Amino acid sequence: MKKSSTVSIRTSLLRNLLVLLLSVSITILAVTIWGARRTVRVLSERLIEQSAQRADESMRNFFGSIEGLVLASRDWWNSGLLDYEGREDLEQFNAVFVPLLNEHRQVTSMMVVHDEGFEYLLFRDLRGGEDYEWYNRVVWADQGPDAGYEALWTDDLEPYRTNPLPEDVRDYDPRKRNYYTEPPLNEIFWTNPYYFFITKDAGLTATLKWKDEKTGRTRLVAFDLLLMDLSRFTARLRPSPHGKVFVLHSDGSILGLPADERWSDPDEIRERLRNPAEREGAGTKADDAATLLTPTELDLDNVAKAASLLKIGNSSDVDHETRHFRFKSGGEYWWGGFRPFDLRNQRLWIGVVVPERDFLGPAIQQRNLVLLICAIALVVATLMVVILARRYSEPLEQLAAKSDRIRHLDLSEDIPVHSSLTEVSQLADAHAQMTSALDSFSRYVPLELVRELLQRGEVAQIGGRTEALTILFTDIEGFTNLAEGMEPDELTHHMAEYFSLMLAALNEQNATVDKFIGDAIVAFWGAPSPDEDHAKHGVSAVLQCRDLLREHNERWMNRGQPVLLTRFGLSTGEAVVGNVGSPDRLNYTVLGDTVNTAARLESLNNYYGTEVLATESVVTAAGPGFEWRKIDRVRVKGKTEATVIFEPLGHSDEVASEELENARRYEEALDQYAKREFSEALQSLKSLLSQNPEDGPTKRLYDLCHQYSETPPGDKWDGVTRYLTK
Repeated sequence: MKKSSTVSIRTSLLRNLLVLLLSVSITILAVTIWGARRTVRVLSERLIEQSAQRADESMRNFFGSIEGLVLASRDWWNSGLLDYEGREDLEQFNAVFVPLLNEHRQVTSMMVVHDEGFEYLLFRDLRGGEDYEWYNRVVWADQGPDAGYEALWTDDLEPYRTNPLPEDVRDYDPRKRNYYTEPPLNEIFWTNPYYFFITKDAGLTATLKWKDEKTGRTRLVAFDLLLMDLSRFTARLRPSPHGKVFVLHSDGSILGLPADERWSDPDEIRERLRNPAEREGAGTKADDAATLLTPTELDLDNVAKAASLLKIGNSSDVDHETRHFRFKSGGEYWWGGFRPFDLRNQRLWIGVVVPERDFLGPAIQQRNLVLLICAIALVVATLMVVILARRYSEPLEQLAAKSDRIRHLDLSEDIPVHSSLTEVSQLADAHAQMTSALDSFSRYVPLELVRELLQRGEVAQIGGRTEALTILFTDIEGFTNLAEGMEPDELTHHMAEYFSLMLAALNEQNATVDKFIGDAIVAFWGAPSPDEDHAKHGVSAVLQCRDLLREHNERWMNRGQPVLLTRFGLSTGEAVVGNVGSPDRLNYTVLGDTVNTAARLESLNNYYGTEVLATESVVTAAGPGFEWRKIDRVRVKGKTEATVIFEPLGHSDEVASEELENARRYEEALDQYAKREFSEALQSLKSLLSQNPEDGPTKRLYDLCHQYSETPPGDKWDGVTRYLTK
């Protein structure tokens, strides 16, 4: 049989393949370029949005804590706690507010004022020059300057000196101050930036003014925030290695400075925020509106250009969505964004600027590499099509069709492929042999099973992500001695019953059980499935485990079996969760400081004689519904900051009032201990021990107070317990 000529088909195939190849290549290049540009925008907007959101949340905590102090102070005054009758009440006022200012370091001073011209002021005096830290000023404007005075106190609130009012304050009237005259009644009000009376530094004041329902007297509480402290806060926020976060006022001036090597310490920040007139020697008048610098005056080119694109004056109708834009500064492209931040009665703007090189450098290099490879591949592929299309087109298409059928395990038809080319002929023979082999294999293994295995085509990989989790560590006290005293079979059955109880409670609260380490259990909440109430579920699970074990320990003791006294450690925070191990063997687990903290808390139960210990982050995240007892402030090995630890007493509706009362009395004794009032604490603890002589935390604190009452600790003692061996 004469072989038919294929010249016309090859020519047609060559033409069509070239058109197809060029079309596909051009499409790929176009999609790649478009996709790269879109990726640049999406990535930048996402980073700006996330950074602005994080800054927004941080600032809400920053300002919100001050507003919380304002509301709490109002409630205290309304309840009669802040009725000032004379000098004998000054120490009581300080005992209330000094711990609050120590806890909220961004607050530099606070005032209590009423409409008869009375003002109590507490100021953390860091101006230096003398050995005191706290400054009080008490003013009775209606009673004359002799009714007022100054009081100075050391860091631990020991009296330092009392003075008459200085000359510049003798005519002082708090009712004429802007923080008194500007606010409306019954609303938290933030003043515009102004210069404070004492330090002449620029700042904001959060105030709340109201009329007392019983007396009709106008009252006011106010807390001061230095812009220097706001800038120290914003200068620490870094969205990327070279990115910056800052805060603009509605007039375009800077309230919160961004990170910059020119102001790396508080003194340099304060210098940047000083009134230009003061730097020139003209002085600053208290209560004047603060003259703040603009980004241009601070030589912040990228911030200034971003602010010019925002057009704050025309943005009063912008909601809380972040606005994004791209601009050029210093010879490189930046991405910027602004998010409005409403501070009660005024609007601020959170700004974020990030250079493209911080997060798009590798992406741009990869995009350029893809473009280069596509261009080279297009040229090479075109040459190869021209040379090989004639010889390989038809038989290769037939072989490709056969390969596609084999990929789908379609072995019903086997059409032979003929070619005069040796390599193509060998490939056709190999296809035929492969088809025969698969046909034979399918007779041993069900065809649908093989098809499913081929279609799945994915395996677990090493990797993890950072999530907010609640971590639990448990351990049985004295388990080694217990195990040595039991037969293996008896121990196995006893532990099986124990683990069944624990796992039932953990599973009921949606726990992820990580692993068993001998008699210990490691579990967590918040992954792999998201759980907004992970801390609440963790606390509920531990309380359920504790109650079940108490009940069953009594049963086991009645049956002559060993009791299993279990300790629990709970910690909430960020941790890395994911697949850990080697490519051949993986384990889904959690890693990080939060995990280590939970493990250390479990061990610390030995020191305190408790069953369960939890970090303050657990108490906060769990929310209402539980009753707690604050146990101690500790610093364990590997930690630089002290951790406040708590013992869960139970659900709020299940804890007896007597137990709650004893817990509060213990906490009062703990506060006295921290203040070095050891004798007073001993009296409270002695009464508690008479009611519950086996309470471990009470016995421990009693022994410490007894020891320190006889041999007081040194000046550097801060009331924090250190456990360097754990």
